[in-house]
Amino acid sequence: MVEYGITALQTQPSLFKQMTISKIVDKRKHKDLGYFISSKYEDIISSVIEEIEKKERIEKLKILKQHQDLEFLEVGIDDGLK
Repeated sequence: MVEYGITALQTQPSLFKQMTISKIVDKRKHKDLGYFISSKYEDIISSVIEEIEKKERIEKLKILKQHQDLEFLEVGIDDGLK
């Protein structure tokens, strides 16, 4: 995978025509900004991206449920002490 700096893309927008799958970085801040995927690969990769996003949502929901379970448990303990 080729990395492109954001400055290079701003000064040479024609680079997008050459890109297939690339990583976009801000070299001044040493920060990854994201990835560029050419539209000809979008159909292939979109199903993988959807699956990853689905797994991330499920993990976030599990963490939220654990937090809510702990809050419920704490409220039950507090009520028993009164």
